[in-house]
Amino acid sequence: MLSRETRDLISEVERMRVSVRDGPAVFHPGAFWDDLIDSNVAMLELAGIENFKRTIANNYYNWMVRSVHDPQIQRAFANWLRRPSLRPLRARLHGGVQGIRTLDRTERYDFTRFQSWKYRTFVATVWDTARRFDRHGLTDRLSEPPQGNPLPVTVSGHAISQDLANSIIEFSFVDAARPLRDGDRVAELGAGYGRLADVFLKACGVVYCVFDIPPALAVAQWYLTQVHGAERVVAFDPDATFDGIVDRLTPGVVAFFTPAQLELFPDGWFDVTQTISTLPEMPRQQADAYLGLLAAKSRGVVYLKQWKRWCNELDQVELCEADYDLGAEWELAARREDPIQPQFFNQVWRRLPA
Repeated sequence: MLSRETRDLISEVERMRVSVRDGPAVFHPGAFWDDLIDSNVAMLELAGIENFKRTIANNYYNWMVRSVHDPQIQRAFANWLRRPSLRPLRARLHGGVQGIRTLDRTERYDFTRFQSWKYRTFVATVWDTARRFDRHGLTDRLSEPPQGNPLPVTVSGHAISQDLANSIIEFSFVDAARPLRDGDRVAELGAGYGRLADVFLKACGVVYCVFDIPPALAVAQWYLTQVHGAERVVAFDPDATFDGIVDRLTPGVVAFFTPAQLELFPDGWFDVTQTISTLPEMPRQQADAYLGLLAAKSRGVVYLKQWKRWCNELDQVELCEADYDLGAEWELAARREDPIQPQFFNQVWRRLPA
């Protein structure tokens, strides 16, 4: 039987879906995500919000690496070999891993002993990579939150995860290009369950605004409410106006919106806008519209982490890195191949002085 929390969350998903459906057509999910929405809701109905880190989180940016030939495993191990340490060898995966759900299987499955070893080793080496980029001691201060029933990987008793490691790496890349400060305003388009928002909020006193479609928007709202407390959350409101909520958008607060509501904010209101693994999953017109909004709403930087090249057959679009050009008002301040997922690029664009 589903818990009351899961039933309430599914009701919130439906309320958000109505709001998206009734909004401008350019913001309606394309064929790729229209199908995934139903699959993600089905996972919630089967396993509950209490287990989302073993189910729908695998449809965001968490990877169930299965082969030693996976480019992420190879990259993480190569990073470790450059500066080997004993830390990854101290990693433990406690107990068996059960109840995993991914879109490529119809049934849930459990890890074999060998799969557990591969996953534990991968997460530990990714964590070691995060430590090397971490200039603020986040890998010492932060632990993987228990909400959502994450896979129990620890190093010396410290709960870690690939999501937390990737988020620290992403935060560090943005901060290196444009130092983040208390009071900064940050917008993220397509935040998954809120893993990066969690790190930003714990690293400094930012105002963080999440723009996403359901069910991710509802899951992120539930999760960050659990982790940070209801007093730090501005919940989704389909009738929100900028004047009606701006006084509540204070440092340390996280707020939730559908993507169309990004248009509510004045141009240049945010210091940082960012999006990760999103734009190729949309129709081309929609991807272009979102890229334009991310640029318009930021007075500082835009952070992009996307596939170098990816073909979305359902929406008949293929995007490559050259398609992400913000125009003459912007300069590419930093660019690299992602240190964990070599099929992704990282870019930070900086707005040029007027």
